[in-house]
Amino acid sequence: MYPAWMEAMRMTRLWAVASLALVSAAVAVAAQPCMRSTHLHQGTLKRGSDCEAAFHENHMWPQQYIGPSRRGICQSFDTMIANGWRQHHVMGQHYFDRNTNELTESGQMKVHWILTQAPPNRRTIYIERTRSAEETADRVAAVQELASALATGGTVPEVRETYVRDYGHPAIGVDAVFTGFRANQMAPMLPPSATGAGAGGGAAAAP
Repeated sequence: MYPAWMEAMRMTRLWAVASLALVSAAVAVAAQPCMRSTHLHQGTLKRGSDCEAAFHENHMWPQQYIGPSRRGICQSFDTMIANGWRQHHVMGQHYFDRNTNELTESGQMKVHWILTQAPPNRRTIYIERTRSAEETADRVAAVQELASALATGGTVPEVRETYVRDYGHPAIGVDAVFTGFRANQMAPMLPPSATGAGAGGGAAAAP
């Protein structure tokens, strides 16, 4: 048996070693809080690290959200632009003869404008659908015939059917707007300068 004082020293050393081991284990765990088991991601074996990913995301915030936000805004603008061109290129009821479904003079002018003035990537022609599928097909054929005759470079523009309505205005109403604008237009001249006339009168009255 050991003396009492040697037994006390031995127990003190054991407690010190045990405490050091516990502290070392705690430090190791604190230093690597994000080590996780491996998992499959898109068919590739990778080491998962949710805490590490969260750390990097917090560090770079909000940069990771700027790109998707900008793309979403640009996509919404692209959608609105495409819808605007489609609405502008819709061939409605008043562009066709009701009896023959042939293009009227205004319809021919509309097709000609689309094929010559619109940007090359915006020359798709849309035909407003009617209640009769046969009537709609006749109107599509009439537009395709004229478009093929006017096409240059061997590229025939695309002609599509659409449910989008062509909300036009009566020609007499449009003419009244422009006629009234011209009738009430001011003369293209500068108004007389009141300050200049007063200054001239004062100079002439001086002795």
